Amino acid sequence: MGKKSKALLNTPPSQSEINVTPLIDIVLVLLIIFMVLTPIMIYEISVNLPDNTETVEQDDVPKDQLLVAVCEDGSYTLNRKPFELEVLRDDLQKRLRSKAKKVVFVDAHPDAGYERVVALLDTARDAGADRLGMASLKKAADFTACSTPGGDGEAVDPSAEATSG
Repeated sequence: MGKKSKALLNTPPSQSEINVTPLIDIVLVLLIIFMVLTPIMIYEISVNLPDNTETVEQDDVPKDQLLVAVCEDGSYTLNRKPFELEVLRDDLQKRLRSKAKKVVFVDAHPDAGYERVVALLDTARDAGADRLGMASLKKAADFTACSTPGGDGEAVDPSAEATSG
């Protein structure tokens, strides 16, 4: 055996392990980048909030304003008159046709079901409303959208005949 073959036999075996330090560094940098960018990427619904927060007295509400509401029992009203959902959509559609600004205000009793409120929002949009105004959350005692138009505080009878006006 020559010197070269002895030298080859005495060399240590080659290192077969991967150096993971650069890989860990890259992963940590990517983690930090994603942690910074994630809050920026969250999509939000744009809302136009009013500049002033003055409350309007019930007598100062314009006569041609459209207010739809979901009552505690799940019934629907349009300007305090009870309607079935399909009839409400048709009546709302007729009223919105003649308006330049197609704005509908939506109110709901605090105990009304969420699915009913969403169905009312969809119905108002299907009827042709360009903008939907949401009433602020109030206590059950302050909710008047389902009371009689006379203002005596009695609840509207949901089984009453719905007439368009």
